Amino acid sequence: MNKILLSGAILGLLSVLMAAYVDHSLSLTLESQARHSVSIAVRYHQLYAIVITIIGLITPLQANQRMKSWLIRSAYVFIVGILLFSFSIYLASVTSVLGLLHFTPIGGVILMLGWGCLIRTALLKMK
Repeated sequence: MNKILLSGAILGLLSVLMAAYVDHSLSLTLESQARHSVSIAVRYHQLYAIVITIIGLITPLQANQRMKSWLIRSAYVFIVGILLFSFSIYLASVTSVLGLLHFTPIGGVILMLGWGCLIRTALLKMK
C-alpha cells in the first residue's frame, strides 16, 4: 500500500468536502476576515493534497534510495504542515476557539521545511 498516495488522496477528498462546507454552510455564519482565512486554508489544503499525491505517485519510480527517502520525508513533513496550518484554521473557525490559531504559523514553518526537503532531494547526485 502506498501510504503517501493514500494520504494525498484523503487530503484531496477532505479539501473538496471542506470547500463545499465553507461555501454552502460556514460562509453564512463567518465574518469577512474569518471567511478569508478559511479560504486561504482551503487553497493551501488543496495545493498540498496535489503535491503529496504527486510525491506518492513518483516515489515508487525512484531507483535511488536516498532520493526515495528524501521524497518520503518531504511528503510526511507536508502532511504534518498542512494538518497544522489548514486544520487549525478550520477548527478555530468552527469552534470559535481562537487559541487553535497558534498552530497555524507552526504549520507554515513546517510547510517551508517540506520544501527544504524537496530542495535537498533535487540536490542529490544520481547514481
